[in-house]
Amino acid sequence: MGKNNGHENEMQIISELNGKQITELPKHFSWISRIFSNLEGSLVVTKLNNEQKADISIRIGKETRYISIKSGDLNSFHSEDISLFIPFLRSIGVSESTLKTIVFFHYGDKTLDGSGFIRYTSEELRKTHREYFKIASKELGQEHIMRAVIERCIIKGRFNDNYPVDGIYYGTISDGHFINTVSVYKILLRKKYQKHNGTINFGLLSYQPGSRNLWGDPGTEIKRSRCEIKWRSFKADIINFLKFKSNSYTSNPKGK
Repeated sequence: MGKNNGHENEMQIISELNGKQITELPKHFSWISRIFSNLEGSLVVTKLNNEQKADISIRIGKETRYISIKSGDLNSFHSEDISLFIPFLRSIGVSESTLKTIVFFHYGDKTLDGSGFIRYTSEELRKTHREYFKIASKELGQEHIMRAVIERCIIKGRFNDNYPVDGIYYGTISDGHFINTVSVYKILLRKKYQKHNGTINFGLLSYQPGSRNLWGDPGTEIKRSRCEIKWRSFKADIINFLKFKSNSYTSNPKGK
């Protein structure tokens, strides 16, 4: 599942599911039966616009669920202009010192406005400013900040009228794994075994610039103002979480 052609994959999944009955679905889509209370009727599956965090909607009768689809190894969950993301972080209580650290890291030229002549890689910045990044990441890992970032970057997006995601399907028409929204929060808010995947981190989520454009390519410069939130260990994290749930149920099916 290394290759990532997200749009094509989504359209294939829509084609695979649309018009099917629950009983006609292959095993790796059996999770659909667990997110609906009414299973009578055919699935109506629709592609959503790019402003939504959900990629498709699935309707059975009067019930609709909204699903994000991921595939491949890139696992970028969010992108927006830094001029919008920094005010959002400020609004949820992130300190000015940490905001400055994020902007400093983002531009990578030892300025807070991107005007520096020399642009540095993340590795070069870590060698000289590691402690600043560690302090920032510690603050950004606080639960109230994490919850707001998860909602904006994974579950709902920037717009208030967006549909909240009911779950994430990682896979293709041939194979895949599903976790619901509650499980997303459980994985990302867990305290034990927390690891960092980047230089600036919101727990398991890493922050990075869209491009530092180290060589000054005019065609790439526009990406310099974009920021991305990635969940680099997403595939491994959800598989391990689902295995843990399965093992817990197998060893104690009645929850005793």
